[in-house]
Amino acid sequence: MAVANQAVPRLAILLLVLAALASGCSALATRPGMADGALPDAGRDSARLARVERVGGRVTPADAAPDAIAFGLSPRDALGAWSWADGRIRASRALVDLLDDDELAAALAHEIGHLLDGGHIAGAPAALSGAQGAPGLEGRADVLACRILAARGERPEALPRMLRAVAAHLGDAADGPDPVAMLRRAEDADRFCRPGS
Repeated sequence: MAVANQAVPRLAILLLVLAALASGCSALATRPGMADGALPDAGRDSARLARVERVGGRVTPADAAPDAIAFGLSPRDALGAWSWADGRIRASRALVDLLDDDELAAALAHEIGHLLDGGHIAGAPAALSGAQGAPGLEGRADVLACRILAARGERPEALPRMLRAVAAHLGDAADGPDPVAMLRRAEDADRFCRPGS
């Protein structure tokens, strides 16, 4: 009899949990942009991811190890791209949607520049290392991005264009990049991204 009494409260708790989950699922299904309970942009995300991987492949240094860099989408809502020491590079949906392929290549090359600058990926051509043309981490990654783009037969002039596009779409969020600083970086990039620079 004691076992039966314990089973009833457990069953009641299980039913309450299931009811809460069911009500949460129905609320999720009725959120704007989530027809029939589907995840938002699931189809578009696969196209975005394929684009990031394709464009990222265009700017990956030729002598980088095959698994040195892993491109993907970021779950962040902010406009941007990020890199980690383990070789992960992530671009936000907003960034992928904003930029054309040349500008996206420049943004991804900038993130590769961070990995090269930090020594996180080895085997980069000597011409891509030792960037001293601009101060600070972001400036060095910009210089390296221009060199990467040129070395891979891409358009280095897309970097200042990308920086201007992102600066124009940044909000006044305190935790995001400074649009004025990005515009200064774009001016610097106009100089060092010129052919022959």
